[in-house]
Amino acid sequence: MTTLAPPETVEAPVVPAHRVPQFRRYATGQAVSVLGDQVWYVALSWAAVQIASPGVAGVLLSISALPRLALMLFGGVLVDRREPRRLMVHSDLVRGLICVAAAAVAVWQPSVLLLIVVALAFGAADAVFLPAAGALQPRLLTPAQYAGGNALISTVNRLALTLGAPLGGVLVATGGLPTALVVNAATFAVSVLALRSLKPAPVSASTSDASKSGLRDGLRYIAGHRVLRATILVGLLGNLGFVGPMNVGLALASQSAGWGATGIGLLLSGFGIGAIVAGLAMMRFRPHTGIGPIAAVCFALQGVAVVVPAVTHSLPLAVVATAIAGLTSGPAGILLGSLTQSATSDAYRGRVSSVNALANLGLTPLVMAAAGWATGLFGLVPAMAASGALELVAAVGCVALPALRTARLPR
Repeated sequence: MTTLAPPETVEAPVVPAHRVPQFRRYATGQAVSVLGDQVWYVALSWAAVQIASPGVAGVLLSISALPRLALMLFGGVLVDRREPRRLMVHSDLVRGLICVAAAAVAVWQPSVLLLIVVALAFGAADAVFLPAAGALQPRLLTPAQYAGGNALISTVNRLALTLGAPLGGVLVATGGLPTALVVNAATFAVSVLALRSLKPAPVSASTSDASKSGLRDGLRYIAGHRVLRATILVGLLGNLGFVGPMNVGLALASQSAGWGATGIGLLLSGFGIGAIVAGLAMMRFRPHTGIGPIAAVCFALQGVAVVVPAVTHSLPLAVVATAIAGLTSGPAGILLGSLTQSATSDAYRGRVSSVNALANLGLTPLVMAAAGWATGLFGLVPAMAASGALELVAAVGCVALPALRTARLPR
């Protein structure tokens, strides 16, 4: 008597993240919010220059980073103890109300004090919102969809950043600070509507005790986790090497080479186009193995690319270099971010996200200030070369650390 072999089990293909309806709503809401943030930054700079001076504008932009630096880690603890979606909604509502109130005051009497209050309030809200967003996003997808989800978020946010600055300029030119604040409030309302429509996956009951632990336990969890320890360290090195050249360095290189404001615009456009192309490509090409080596190649190319504008007098070559920087920043960030999401327990997502956000966003103003100081002390080329060297160290870390060299993403 012959027995029939059981039929082969065929695994259902993973639905791409951009085809998950609620994740599309989430990504759209966040992109609109990023657009509003760019409008606000342009309005803040313009208003500060009109009311006081360009120096005051720079100080105000830095002030908003202070609450993030001081409160971000504690925001991560709060996120692990509360529902992240609700915290994001409350953060958006508070910032929206602040925008409306500030717009009313600005119609009557715009002042530096008003700008300081709004900047500090936004920075404090970011200290909760950013870790909450990092904790919520993985609960909208399955682990196999993390890379595609990060690629979609990266792409739409880059588009929002690209469009937000010129839109902010138009709004400020036509309606002044009050109009920009009202538009920013409207973008927060869109984000709230998108967030309220989400139904994130529930957190398992077994994580409740760990989620109620404090900051020290969260830092101990990261320090004891070989994958998280490696991704955060490499990501920090890459960010330290990237921020200076792409923010301070491009302006100084354009001034030194005589490219002027047009040159800065072209350099930034090259980076933006490269980043958008990379994000679109990563939505289709989602590697599961070789994460460390791929990230290493990206960091190495980026480390060279960020130095080129400082050493060349050819604007086309410099634009190509910034485009390469954009192309390589996407895959490295998406893959390392997906690896971090896959390795993190639900109980610690808020605290891990807060450390990541602090390393990638919270330290940015300090790094920019350090890059400007180093340029003034040692010159443009040595300062930018030192930044590029940090990216090369990050590349070495991607292949030298076993946790990254052998890392795999879920299929």
